[in-house]
This record gives sequence, structure tokens and C-alpha cells, in this order.
Amino acid sequence: MSQPQLNPYSLAMLNCLAKFETKPKELDPKDAQFLANMIQGRFLQFLVNRLCRQYGIESKELEKKLSLTFMQLLTDKFFVVFREKVRAKPEMVYEISYHIVKVEKSSKVNDKRVDWLFLMISKRYFEYQNFQVIIDWIESNPEVEKLVFLAQIEKHINDAPLLKAMDYILSQDREGMVPLVFKRYLSKAKIERVKDLVASGDWRIEAEFVHREQAHRIAWQNYIDRITQMGA
Repeated sequence: MSQPQLNPYSLAMLNCLAKFETKPKELDPKDAQFLANMIQGRFLQFLVNRLCRQYGIESKELEKKLSLTFMQLLTDKFFVVFREKVRAKPEMVYEISYHIVKVEKSSKVNDKRVDWLFLMISKRYFEYQNFQVIIDWIESNPEVEKLVFLAQIEKHINDAPLLKAMDYILSQDREGMVPLVFKRYLSKAKIERVKDLVASGDWRIEAEFVHREQAHRIAWQNYIDRITQMGA
């Protein structure tokens, strides 16, 4: 059975690890920084792929936008904790890279094993004991919700002017209320109602109502932002 093809991040880790016959007692700072960067890139890629798989997102353009959004979310919160740990214990990047390469080179690798791999890494090395909190925090981010919603409406709507109008409305939505307004109509395939709401501007009235209903969700999002920033 042929070996699975490694993604660029994992392949870069493999090539770096090939310099060592055994686990080094100390890592050169350049090697440690390189492996840390590759781990962050692979972790981000894993999260994006997981989300795309979950919601059936196939658009490469949307996947690229999700990657940029995830990077903005993780760099100053989740990854800052990781970088602090690497500075205190540089050899951990060798261990993490070794685990990633070992699992992904296996002929038995599949989505379930990769999910387990990054859950283990999150707990053991990042010290995030409740990985689902991180997933929930990312998926409830307004920008992520809008991109997921955009992927969903593209599957339901073939009207180019309507899609353009929806894209503009989403770009102006700061608190993620628009997806909540329109989802109820997409799920029931009431596309004409969507067109009416967009054309008349009445979606704003529904958005205000949803905003009042979702006040607790916004408060929860703010709370999750705070605890992730502290490295919960």
C-alpha cells in the first residue's frame, strides 16, 4: 500500500526531523522556530479542513478566506500561548512534529485519527483541556459564521445579483446577525422570501429582532474571547 502524500507543512517537518538521528537534547533556535511555525500552520490547516468537511465547503476561495480569518483569530490568542511554551521548552516542537509526521505517514491515517492527533496535541502541549471550547469559539466568530453561511447560500441560490447583494450585506454585518436572519428561509428553501427581504431592506427589521434575542450569545462570545486570551 502506498504511503499517503503529506501536506506541505508536514513534509517540511519531516525534512527538518531527518537531520536528527534521535531526539536532540537541545534544538538550535532556528530549527525550533521553523518547526513551531510549521506546527502552527498545520494546526490552522487542520481546523480549516475540519470546518470545511463539517459544512461541505468546497470553494477554494472560501477556504482561503477561512484560513485568513482563522489566522487572525489564533495568532494573538491561541498561538501566543503556544509560542510562550516553546520559548520555555523548545524541544516540545520536536515531539509535536514527530507525532504529526508519524500519524500522517501511516497507511491507516484518516479523518478520525487526525482529529484525535490534534486533540491530543491540544491537551498535552497547548494545555487546553477542553478542545471543544476552542472549536465553539472559532465557529461562533461572526466572520467565520458569515463565510460558512456564504458557502451555504451559494448552494441554494443561483441568482448572481442576489448573491452579490447578500455578499455586500454580510460584509457590513459586524455582529453576525445576518446569517441568523436568513438561515430560517434557506433551510426551508424559501428563496423568494430572501429576495423580498433583500430588495425591500426589511431584513434590517428582522436583524434587530434577532439581535435582541441573541444578546446572551454575544455575551457568551465575549466571555470565550476573554478566557481564550488568558490561555484557558
